[in-house]
Amino acid sequence: MMKNLFGCVLLMLAACTPDQPARLTPERKVQLEQFQLIYAPGDMPVETPLVLRLNTGNEAVTAVRGHIVGKTMYMGKIPLQFSLNGQHWQAELMLGACSEPKMQWQLTIEVTYASGQQVRLQDLFYSRWP
Repeated sequence: MMKNLFGCVLLMLAACTPDQPARLTPERKVQLEQFQLIYAPGDMPVETPLVLRLNTGNEAVTAVRGHIVGKTMYMGKIPLQFSLNGQHWQAELMLGACSEPKMQWQLTIEVTYASGQQVRLQDLFYSRWP
């Protein structure tokens, strides 16, 4: 009897552990008008350091600002602080965990050209639990 109980406990413990850790997609590229946006890692796991890069190419861009808001569930407004890093603008962020394993977010970016003209870019993306 004890042997059967021990075997059942081992089976339950083995069933509760994942076979493999989740694999990260290194990056995901999105074309937003004349700009290329890169999410890294591409599948945007929550509670993990993330990077957004906006490649502006040869455009004379003087500033990039942005924020993220939850679409599936309101999680507040996450401000993004972009800085120029070589040929692209970059922001680092961390998304909070929601009760949903897969959550939709809306990214809004405002690009300011040297002429003073501004353009607003938007993209929807999903995050996931790690």
